[in-house]
Parts: sequence; structure tokens; C-alpha cells
Amino acid sequence: MRWLVAVAAVSLGGAAWWWSAQPRTPAELFRTRCATCHELPDVCVFAPADRPSIVDTMRSANGADAVIDPEEAARIKAYLREGLKCP
Repeated sequence: MRWLVAVAAVSLGGAAWWWSAQPRTPAELFRTRCATCHELPDVCVFAPADRPSIVDTMRSANGADAVIDPEEAARIKAYLREGLKCP
């Protein structure tokens, strides 16, 4: 029975660590998902309306669909279009 409690404790601890490591905000999502494959570009050089197409291109032509699911892509695109503050 003790081993069962130990296994449950380790499993719960691992799940808690995994959950705490997940990106919480659209900005964190952009940074963590996009930086998985490349250095983050300065997207401020693009007009806000043009930024979402970068995500679409990365997902359709560059394999980012393996890293960014459709729901995450929608959140990142909204952030790049409306939430990103550029100098």
C-alpha cells in the first residue's frame, strides 16, 4: 500500500510541475512555442494586420503545426494583431 501512495505522490508532483510550466498568457505562448524552433523575430517591423499570416505560414510551410495547435495559433495570432505593444 505504501508503494501506491508513493507512486501517487510522484505522479501528482509531476503533473503539478508540468502544469506550472505551461504558458499562461498569449505573450508566454508566443515566446515558448515560437522559440522552440527559432530565435524570435522582431515582429514589430510588420503591420499588426500582417502579423497573423506569419503564424499561418510557419504552421503550413515550416512544420510549426507540430508545435502549435490550432487553438494556440489563434491565441498567438490575436496577441500579435492586438496585444503586442511595439515601441
